[in-house]
Amino acid sequence: MSIARTVLLSASALSLAACATTSEGVEQAPLRDAPVNMSAAAQTARVVAEAAEASDQHDRLFALFARSDAAYLDRNPTAAFYRGDFSDADRLGEFTTAALLRERQAAEQNLAALGTIDRAALSEEDRIYYDVFRYGQERTLAETSPEILAFEAGLAVDHFRGLHISYPRLSAPGGLMPFATVQDYENNLSRHGDFVRAMDAAIARMRLGAANGITEPRLTVELMIQQLATQLALPEERNPYYAPLRAFPDGFSAAEKERLTARYREVVGGQLMPALEEFRTFLTGEYLPKARPTGGVDGMADGGDYYRFRIEEMTTLPLTADEVHALGLSEVARINRELAQARAEAGDREPTYYRSKDELTAAWYALAERVDPKLDALFSDFPETQLEIKPYEEYREAFNLAASYMSGKPGARPGTFYFSGYNPTERDLSPSIALYMHEGNPGHHFETMLAIENEDIPAFMRYGGFTAYSEGWGLYAESLGYELGLYDDPLDRIGALAGGELLRAVRLVVDTGMHAKGWSRERAIEYMVENGQPRDFAESETARYLVMPAQALAYKIGELKIKELRAKAAAALGDDFDVRDFHAQVLGSGDIPLPVLEAKIDRWIAAGGG
Repeated sequence: MSIARTVLLSASALSLAACATTSEGVEQAPLRDAPVNMSAAAQTARVVAEAAEASDQHDRLFALFARSDAAYLDRNPTAAFYRGDFSDADRLGEFTTAALLRERQAAEQNLAALGTIDRAALSEEDRIYYDVFRYGQERTLAETSPEILAFEAGLAVDHFRGLHISYPRLSAPGGLMPFATVQDYENNLSRHGDFVRAMDAAIARMRLGAANGITEPRLTVELMIQQLATQLALPEERNPYYAPLRAFPDGFSAAEKERLTARYREVVGGQLMPALEEFRTFLTGEYLPKARPTGGVDGMADGGDYYRFRIEEMTTLPLTADEVHALGLSEVARINRELAQARAEAGDREPTYYRSKDELTAAWYALAERVDPKLDALFSDFPETQLEIKPYEEYREAFNLAASYMSGKPGARPGTFYFSGYNPTERDLSPSIALYMHEGNPGHHFETMLAIENEDIPAFMRYGGFTAYSEGWGLYAESLGYELGLYDDPLDRIGALAGGELLRAVRLVVDTGMHAKGWSRERAIEYMVENGQPRDFAESETARYLVMPAQALAYKIGELKIKELRAKAAAALGDDFDVRDFHAQVLGSGDIPLPVLEAKIDRWIAAGGG
């Protein structure tokens, strides 16, 4: 899963969909550079007028993109951090309902301004940017409509996307944020203040959600309580929030070190850690008794409507739960047939298992050396940014995926392939070609960094994304191992089928089962076990699906669409079809909704594939 493509996922969720609602009502805050007393209508008129100032349609479009993106980063500074922009490094952003409604207000203004631009006068590539921008703004309106907002607001924080588990990466040297100057240290302390307010906001939102009958599953709440207990129990020498004190730059004076040490103990010990403790107390004493049983969202009032919204949000396609469920059953049957053949070929052979993080790291790098040299046959464009491989940090390794990707910064920070090295002495851990090709090369590292490095693409698309495209590309990238000969060994093929493709097909069945067909979590677990997934893994995965409705659908839906488009292009172009050109087309405009991608490929085919 591409966790940090758009921004730190949990922070973006809190900024857009996890904002606190208070009994005092909603404050409609103005844009930063608008007069405080300017009405929403006046602000919209101003944005429209600014969009009309330039005469050239391209210039007007990109001016709108620039204004919209700058305003978004001002509202959501964590998004800027992942771009290497630390101009607002003293802020995390605001997590109130007013902030959420400002996103809606901005979308309304952006759509009004977009409507003044003549799409027909734009170049073909600019029309793609136009369409993606419009799609994203319209989805913001859908997400903040009253019937959907109740869920997005009430389901504030969970064990997978909670700010409480992702914020440590913004708090320790060696991660995303700079810790080179005294000001960097001061900015970190200031962010801690926003974090404390964010935790207060999450409590308020979850409290209101519970009053409206909208709650997280009980299982999720129990996992969050465990996560918080893990952080709270860490001694100072292993606590990520105190890590800056263990890594003072050489140029800091003794007086500065002493002052900052005192301030960190005051802020971390006196404010941040108590906020985590308060959140745990709220979850344990007040929220857990109200949490819903571990059923899907359709068990809540209007949950069916919410799930329908989530399916389109995650797949970018107007699919029904029944359609997705039937597709999943069909794919599961097909893949099981192929898997049975691979297992027959493998006999009693097993992969090599590794019992330490150092051994695992070396094994992952050795696997990358097998994969990367073969990619020239399928790709003409490669990221300039390097890819590094390392295990998750201790504070999050027990609760995270088998692997994930975090984007790099061109010229400054490599992309990172994180893998799970949790408890290796008691778990059978072995690198997987398919998993590397999904999260690393040519999967999320290609998809993410080719976009970020392409300065011709508008910034909102270089750093933004759509789950069906990104995860669809990741799963499609796994499938390329077949034509590269990487799955000739049946053990590697078993890994690609069982650990990769079958799992994603099973997700279509169990996600729709739990959220639209009344399946219990226990039934979903049994279905996953019946289809080759280890029970402990099935338990972990179903816990994830419960709190991220329809997200698990994006992988298989996106992969099948990309394969469909490739087959269409190959059939239409015949001998003129070059898979490297096809991949350049798919990756050449950044992450885009699947309907926009299909229209782009159709135009490319009509032009002869040149």
